Amino acid sequence: MVGAAGFEPATAGLEIRCSIRLSYAPLCKIIIIVNVYAPSSHVTNLVTFVPLCRYGPLSYYRFMTNTTKTRRFREQTGTIVKRSDGFYLRFYRDDADGKRTRITEWLCGLDVKDPGERKMLARAHMSTVNNLHHAALRSGTPEQVVLTIGAFWDSTYWPWVKKNKRFSTQRSYEYVWKLYVKAELAGRPIDSYRTIDATEFLTGLTSKLNGKSLSHVRALMSCIFAHAANTKDTNGNPFVVHNPIRDVKVLANADESEEMVAYTPEETIAIINAVPRADAKVFFALCGVLGMRPSEAAAVKWENIGDGVLRVREAAPYGVLGAVKTKKSKRTLQITEPVTTLLATYRERSGNPSQGLLFAVKGEPINHNSFAKYYIKPYAEKAIGDRWNGCYSGRHGVATTLYNQEGDVRAAYQVLGNSLEVVMAKYVKADVAQGKAGQAKYEQTLMKAMGK
Repeated sequence: MVGAAGFEPATAGLEIRCSIRLSYAPLCKIIIIVNVYAPSSHVTNLVTFVPLCRYGPLSYYRFMTNTTKTRRFREQTGTIVKRSDGFYLRFYRDDADGKRTRITEWLCGLDVKDPGERKMLARAHMSTVNNLHHAALRSGTPEQVVLTIGAFWDSTYWPWVKKNKRFSTQRSYEYVWKLYVKAELAGRPIDSYRTIDATEFLTGLTSKLNGKSLSHVRALMSCIFAHAANTKDTNGNPFVVHNPIRDVKVLANADESEEMVAYTPEETIAIINAVPRADAKVFFALCGVLGMRPSEAAAVKWENIGDGVLRVREAAPYGVLGAVKTKKSKRTLQITEPVTTLLATYRERSGNPSQGLLFAVKGEPINHNSFAKYYIKPYAEKAIGDRWNGCYSGRHGVATTLYNQEGDVRAAYQVLGNSLEVVMAKYVKADVAQGKAGQAKYEQTLMKAMGK
């Protein structure tokens, strides 16, 4: 490259900037200042650089080494911070632009009560952080930030869940994450968690959880990694290539989940008669007679009741009004006794409203769990004893009774709003009386075949 002053430097990789000053001294001397910016590796070669120009030797020139100031490595110990759901570790890390950023990452749960053990966990975590930072400073490359599963949950997956999942699903995911999954995954790098790690973790939970609860933990872990495998990072690559939970094999047997209770027709009527409040009677009857989910019953509006039918259009899990669980859940139910009489009585006592929620607190849907706990459960337990298992068991009772009466699962399928497979697997319960009656009929068939 030819310089601005008409000379060619003897070394490569130099950036040359020139400025001309006129001196009005008697000799009218022209002063040319040449600023030479060079990498530090070229400084030793600059002694061979003799700038010349048509006006003779340059009157003045100077060298400036264009080097970036390198931050001195300082080993961090981190600061342990206690929060409501566990202990966190706070430290600093360079971002993509080289700017120091304060990071807070999950360290351990509140069950780690020994300060010495917490400090040991912090030292192990900070050892990895310091090694990565030191290596980045020595190589001159940006620090490689290790994305933990906890950071992925906070920045990517949980915001997506809140935007796309129903409130009841959000609540379930958050509960499982904080209670079981966070301690295992939050501090682990997302791209290095292995199937064998998940197998060891889930197998260890078999001593604490039954099969159903264990399946919820495994499902959430799989959902997190499935989302990571289908989401791009800043480089356009998936966060993980393979979902490690897919091939997990739990190497121990968990206790079987308790069978859901299905109320008999006699128990359903006994509960309705025992409950004193009119609104509580109607609420339980919607579950135990019409087969509605408690969240659907909490969202029923007067304008959706008419001409002898109830149109199920919304749900209010835990008091949050929203859409029903599935498309099949939108259905029209025939209102039968004793619901017809109970609804008429409740409507008259409420001032014959034509619109609005049947069950509301300050204009908002009730929390069906709290409502049942205070206004149904105490009286139901007196009526049927330890057979009381919540309003959902009324829905199970409807499905079982419909199937026993008709011998056709499609009756329960139409009322419940579930898929046929779910109705068969979860709602149609074994019935001793039906089993004995079926055996008696089979015996008669065999006797007839034997000619007796």
